[in-house]
Amino acid sequence: MVRPIHRQSGSAPLSLTLGLGLMVIPVLLLVLTLPTWEARTVDARDAASAAARTLVRSDSWPDGVASADQVVQQIGATDGVGGDQLSVSYQGSLSRGAEVSATVTVVIPAAQIPLIGAVGDLHYSATSTQLVDQYRSIG
Repeated sequence: MVRPIHRQSGSAPLSLTLGLGLMVIPVLLLVLTLPTWEARTVDARDAASAAARTLVRSDSWPDGVASADQVVQQIGATDGVGGDQLSVSYQGSLSRGAEVSATVTVVIPAAQIPLIGAVGDLHYSATSTQLVDQYRSIG
């Protein structure tokens, strides 16, 4: 005697698809967003370091700030960071042995969604401090 084959139907394929979708989509979004986060944080650190170094080597504070601002904008423009997504502030003085600090804040998209673009904003700040040369000539 041959037994008839009974097919069972259930919700396993649906729950498997739904479960994978709920796991894959957030991971995909994270994978798409991480390179942007990394690039923008590196940009902020590089810009802060370059700005502090430029300012500490200048002859006067106003000239140094102008030069440092230009360096920050060049670094941002090279990596596609607009001027409205980048800000910089300075502290210190150009006296012998003093410290000069530059803080660069960059706007980072919270998530990159394909076909939609960036969603949300995060703000990342990087600070770099440079010492003014003890033997700097005063001009």
